[in-house]
Amino acid sequence: MCRLLGYSVNAAQLSLSDVLGRRDTADFRRLSEIHRDGWGVSMYCGPGSRAKIWDVGHERSYHTTMAAYQDGQFEPLAEAPARSALWHLRWGSPGVPGILKNQQPFVLDGVSFIHNGHISSADGVSILDNPEFDVDQEILGEISKRSDSAIFFAVILRFMREGLKLPEAVRRGLAKLRETYPDSSYNCVAQDGSCMVAVRAVGSERTHAGIVDFYDDYGWTGQAKDYNAIRYRTIGGSGQDSGGDGIKGVVVASSGFRQRADEGWRDLANNHMLVISHATGDFDIQEL
Repeated sequence: MCRLLGYSVNAAQLSLSDVLGRRDTADFRRLSEIHRDGWGVSMYCGPGSRAKIWDVGHERSYHTTMAAYQDGQFEPLAEAPARSALWHLRWGSPGVPGILKNQQPFVLDGVSFIHNGHISSADGVSILDNPEFDVDQEILGEISKRSDSAIFFAVILRFMREGLKLPEAVRRGLAKLRETYPDSSYNCVAQDGSCMVAVRAVGSERTHAGIVDFYDDYGWTGQAKDYNAIRYRTIGGSGQDSGGDGIKGVVVASSGFRQRADEGWRDLANNHMLVISHATGDFDIQEL
């Protein structure tokens, strides 16, 4: 139950503040007053579009169990330029310990991954308590054996190790999980050396009553009504039919801070996947 943000641009390097503006960056950080179980960022800071995204020396990552609004490292990292980045504010799922190993983004095999959701059965039994679920234990051990999000990531990585590219691995991983857990939330963002993938896939678009109540308790009444939304906005000249030179890219995020349609924000429809090319900054949207 977290807040997600990712962006990718085809040229130059932009900070989170460049992409969102200082006001919206501050509002994103303020979400950690509720999503306060730690935060993390993984960014690519390489020197050109031909560089591999996870080249040694070009990746910067940071994870902590401290809430972002309390952490003095947030501001300098929000000003740090990057070609692409994933940002994650954690509100831990029930039964998932708040240890550093469970802080996202998870990074393995040159893939970075963030997820918002609790993967469980209709009666609330977590996937962590299902020994029958087929997941590669070796891969899971490299991530965390105490996180439902880690299981999601491990399923994706298994398909990638079998030779699938990231978008198809995400598609297959989601389908596999939904065979057993059809009504869980699988909103996520992942990236490797070629692309960034953002998914909106929830069993119900209605916000769980417990989340609404929790937001109300913090004085954020009404803020959780679009809790399951995923939105995106182009950067520079990016678009499905874009052309020409210059910076192009996309920022994608879960809800909670200002995302106005007149400023270019668009809803990603449920059960759809947005795929952004690191090389070109262009994107397409695919039905899941």
